[in-house]
Amino acid sequence: MKIVFPVLSLEMGGGARFIYHLANALVDKGHDIEVIMPEKGLQVWPLRAKLRRVKELTPSSIPSADFIIPNFYLTVKPAFESRNGLVVRLSLGYEPLWVPDSKIAKQSYLIGAPIMSISEWHRQLLFQQTGLQSTVISGGVDTSTFRPYPKPSEQTGIKKIFYIMRDPTSGYTWKGGSDFLKAVTRLKEQINFELTVSLPEGAQFSSPVLCRVKTSTTDQELAQLYAEADLFVYTSYFEAFGLPPLEAMACGTAVVTTDCGGNRDYASNGENCLLVPPSDIDQLSSAIYYLLTQDTERQRLAASGHLFAQAWSWQRTAAQVEAFLLSLK
Repeated sequence: MKIVFPVLSLEMGGGARFIYHLANALVDKGHDIEVIMPEKGLQVWPLRAKLRRVKELTPSSIPSADFIIPNFYLTVKPAFESRNGLVVRLSLGYEPLWVPDSKIAKQSYLIGAPIMSISEWHRQLLFQQTGLQSTVISGGVDTSTFRPYPKPSEQTGIKKIFYIMRDPTSGYTWKGGSDFLKAVTRLKEQINFELTVSLPEGAQFSSPVLCRVKTSTTDQELAQLYAEADLFVYTSYFEAFGLPPLEAMACGTAVVTTDCGGNRDYASNGENCLLVPPSDIDQLSSAIYYLLTQDTERQRLAASGHLFAQAWSWQRTAAQVEAFLLSLK
């Protein structure tokens, strides 16, 4: 099949990473995949699919294909108006929850195109908000890259926490960064730990506790940050899926995550992670403290998460997308 993905950019962030992994996995399955992106769009993640740069994303810039798969509300209109293939909306998150022009974002779902959602929670949210049904395809993880590494704490005895701090000034106010900082501020008086913070947007960052600041630009760099930590913490209020906890599990690292919706498809409290309510600083702090101090339980959850993540491949995701597209023919 010829499949076109019109995108605004492939820069830092889970949505862009979802697209590049899916596009590459579809290429590996033998499909003709082309990504169309404006000249000013940034490409951070490597593509094995064709990449066509255009001056701007317009209907005339979309080539003919069997399927055109826009994934962000601003890419839907040019895809639909191109009339160059069957448009299938890939929703990586319900944009009216966070974008300023929520009315336009909602209208982008009401064009009559089939919709792919990325978790059961996400599917239910889309139905509640739009009355439209969608088909769930799962996120994945590249377990050849996201895998265990030796943990420095085995030599130093000092446990390491890893956190990805999204920039609230870039619109990421629902990621719970301030909640995490409040929690570790409490904990610094109770227990000795090392903190590593990744800044995908490269924003200015001031931490109340001593930390190492990193900007990971490749999956390999990100995987090493996950794997070297003893604990990964995730604090989003809502997510359509949420790749980072699953990636941390694949790296053999214990996870504390908020119950943010989409991660319910893979996050099981007490089995492969600890789940806490969003924005509950007390429970977040307690869960982090518990896993930093209870070695046997932390190692049990890490081992369980690592085993669980092995089945969640991008090849599985591509097979789900392929089957859905073929059902539309």
